[in-house]
Amino acid sequence: MTNAFELLATPTPPAEPADAERVAWEAYGIEGNARRLAGERDANFCIASAEGPFTLKIANRAEESLDVVAAALEHIARVAPDLPVPRVRRTRENGRLGSVQLGGVQHLVVMVDFLAGTPLPAGSSDRGLRRDLAGLLASLDRSLQGFFHHLSGRPLLWDLSRVGELRPLVGHLPAERRSFVELALDRFETTVTPVLPSLRWQAVHHDFNPDNLLVDSAGHLVGIIDFGDLVHGSLVADPAVAASYQCFGEDPLEVIPDFIASYHRHQPLTSEEVGLVPDLVAGRFLQSLLIGAWRAASHPDNRDYILAHTEYSWEALQRLTHHDPDQRADLVRRACGFAPVHRPRVDTDEALAHRRRRFGGVLNLSYDQPVRLARGEGVWLYDTEGHAYLDAYNNVPHVGHARPEVVTALSEQAARLTTNTRYLVDEVLDYADRLAALLPPELSVVLFTNSGSEANDLAFRMARAVTGQLGIVITDFAYHGTTIATDATSPEEHLRAGAEAWVATVPAPASPAIHHYAAAFDAAVATLAGSGHRPAAFICDSVFSSDGIFDLPPAYLREGYASIRTAGGLCIADEVQAGLGRVGERFWGFAIDGVVPDIVTLGKPIGNGHPMAAVVTTPAIAEAFAAREHFFSTFAGSPVAARVGMAVLDVLEREQLPAQAGRVGGYLRGLLGDLARRDPRIGEVRGPGLFIGVEMVERDAQPDPRMAEAVQNAMRRRRILIGRTGPGRNVLKIRPPLVFEETHADLLAETLGQVLAEIG
Repeated sequence: MTNAFELLATPTPPAEPADAERVAWEAYGIEGNARRLAGERDANFCIASAEGPFTLKIANRAEESLDVVAAALEHIARVAPDLPVPRVRRTRENGRLGSVQLGGVQHLVVMVDFLAGTPLPAGSSDRGLRRDLAGLLASLDRSLQGFFHHLSGRPLLWDLSRVGELRPLVGHLPAERRSFVELALDRFETTVTPVLPSLRWQAVHHDFNPDNLLVDSAGHLVGIIDFGDLVHGSLVADPAVAASYQCFGEDPLEVIPDFIASYHRHQPLTSEEVGLVPDLVAGRFLQSLLIGAWRAASHPDNRDYILAHTEYSWEALQRLTHHDPDQRADLVRRACGFAPVHRPRVDTDEALAHRRRRFGGVLNLSYDQPVRLARGEGVWLYDTEGHAYLDAYNNVPHVGHARPEVVTALSEQAARLTTNTRYLVDEVLDYADRLAALLPPELSVVLFTNSGSEANDLAFRMARAVTGQLGIVITDFAYHGTTIATDATSPEEHLRAGAEAWVATVPAPASPAIHHYAAAFDAAVATLAGSGHRPAAFICDSVFSSDGIFDLPPAYLREGYASIRTAGGLCIADEVQAGLGRVGERFWGFAIDGVVPDIVTLGKPIGNGHPMAAVVTTPAIAEAFAAREHFFSTFAGSPVAARVGMAVLDVLEREQLPAQAGRVGGYLRGLLGDLARRDPRIGEVRGPGLFIGVEMVERDAQPDPRMAEAVQNAMRRRRILIGRTGPGRNVLKIRPPLVFEETHADLLAETLGQVLAEIG
């Protein structure tokens, strides 16, 4: 039997109107004039004759099951003669099918009555017509309950049960859509594919879309055409497919419950079936996107027809996935009269009280109304009530929340082996090689830790052991961790009256007018000398995420590194927040200034949430440190962490996320810049790649922390999560997972504009 891909990859038959007229006469005894009709994979013609108009389909040469269509139409004519479907015209020999030879290839042919009417306009119908469509489809499905054909189980890519087979086609999509579609495919294969075989199956039309539904001049339904995708499939897939086309241009969670409830009144479904509908609808959108992109590349002559529903499907898929899966399933259940699935909830006030008892007030919550989270997916977070939040703040899930490739790598390796670096484990060495290859060649020794704080602490130990000096130079409002040493170099967390004597600060590049920075670093070295210290290291987060987020200006690091090295210190690049592609294709924050640090520290993003970090340095520094001190961590550098880290790098490279971060970041800065030009409360919009700061200021350009706080909380109420940073706490921090796309940027910028207008 022809495989599913071959059927859609095979070119449309090279048939001309003259060929159609010839086969109409030779096979059916019908003499008439032919005109071409549209079609996805077959050559279709209308034959105008004295006996009336007919539709003649000359099938794709790979099509082996045209008899299914003819047999189904004859079955419907017998059991439900009132249904407005075409009637089959038998051949001269009283067969259901004819044939024609074109270019030495034999093609099957079927002829049916041509139904008068025009296709239903694309997009959602009004509610009355939508309910009529649902009732008509229910009648059609009832008529097909007793029909079976030995070829109705043929492989067909438009069969919803085969959505998972489309994954190889993801590469045909625009790069910015691939990660989103991959996540949607993962969800379908997890939640739908295992369940479908246990549901009711029968013959279903499987393509109840507007192009296949005819209306008269008054808008009344007069015909159902094109049974070419009829398959033996799950019953609920038929109304799900039909509902998907009604979502175009509308809120899916308004259309789907109404359509399915209307169908359910005529053809009862089970609670399990209706709860699956939103995911099945998403499956049809995925089919439209993936099959369309693949076939458009293969058949450019038919591109417009193939891609007719693509943009509608992309928009509708995004709108549908903005909603929590449990919530959308329950909406359809309620519309059909079923009780929602019970999910226990704990009162929020009780949960807050419990948190205070257990954490003792040590840990703060974000936002004036805490967000009580249940799960995440991609750039979305979902609370315990099923509400979706656009996550524009959390940099830990670097390649997206609950990234399937990362989860799979973690679970597979944890099921096989987890141990420590006292053993020779290939996966750990492979990952160390992979990390080192991403950095300048001088940096080739990799040591693993469990967090960015530990990585920075180890970097301080290395610098002090190698230089014999104690002092650390930081930026004014830095954050580098929570160990004793790194906490002392993190004034963001506690503006203390007197810092440690071995800590000196330099200003972050807050003013673009300053072009020479050596003097500031020389002054910091002098400050240390006044306390009896020399610098062991200068450590810098090159996006200045705590200082207020700034673009790294030319020569800032170059002049700073030169000053510190002259004083005998080492230079540490804290890439916990800036690194791994967040700043764009340069990949590392320090690379923007063209410098090579002595030590690079990495943290939480490299594990996408798994606790892992790393220190990368030169062989000379590593050897000097090893000669003086000891380092070991029980959990750092486990094979589980290595496999997780490899999976993160695989996703970054395959989906070109650093390039996406640069592109989307630039796009979002443009949108926010436009907003700033209209609203004087926004000062600067700054930051590289997908690390953006939006400065909120008063009329005299002074920091406005109260406005920033009000905006942050108002955005949270509109279910978009952002942070706040800077010495004045007046800079909105936008730092989303790298799978953030232009559509998410549009939503964020539009909502920020609404919030600012609302605050007034």
